[in-house]
Amino acid sequence: MHFRFLGPSAPSSKNAVQRFAALIIASAVAITPAQSQTASELRVSGTVEKLDGNFVTLSVSQGISLVVRIDSEPRVNSVAKGSRSDLKAGSQVSIQAKSGQSGDLIATQIVVFAPGANRPDAEAGPDNAHLLTTIKNTNASPEGPVLTVADKDGDQKITIGRDTAIWIARAARITDIKVGSAVTMTVVKREDGSLQVLRATISPAGVGNPPR
Repeated sequence: MHFRFLGPSAPSSKNAVQRFAALIIASAVAITPAQSQTASELRVSGTVEKLDGNFVTLSVSQGISLVVRIDSEPRVNSVAKGSRSDLKAGSQVSIQAKSGQSGDLIATQIVVFAPGANRPDAEAGPDNAHLLTTIKNTNASPEGPVLTVADKDGDQKITIGRDTAIWIARAARITDIKVGSAVTMTVVKREDGSLQVLRATISPAGVGNPPR
């Protein structure tokens, strides 16, 4: 996969062009947390503007577009908004959480993986800020539902707040990308400088950037 950048008119000198491209990369590509990905992996989010064979043009920010070439079939999920009723015992989930005032964990985002969905290559960080786990049970509390999930060091309890974003992920193909879709892609930089897509997540038009 190769990137081409579309944006304001290019500076005339070679060095200026290189500096401009570096600025575009810095603003358009974000490095994901170390506990979930290797240092060489990057994450790109944008809205699909155009499809042309193996090329996908993404709008990554105002006035800046990124052309992505996909030469092979990456692991792809499509996501849709979920609800608390989707958080059931036995469900495989990815949870991002923050510490509450009392030291408890409050979920900021939960992705529920439907059967057959592609799970990311991630492990829990030392502060449990990101967990790939299975729901054991759900209980009520004054603060909201509390999930008990399996953890390598024993059961972990995580509270679901009013602002917790819940998504349902299902297996998809790269051909499911449509103009207007929001896409988050995980890419890896190869020795020749090219970037290859490893994983992609697609959400419907108008929903916003999907979770990784």
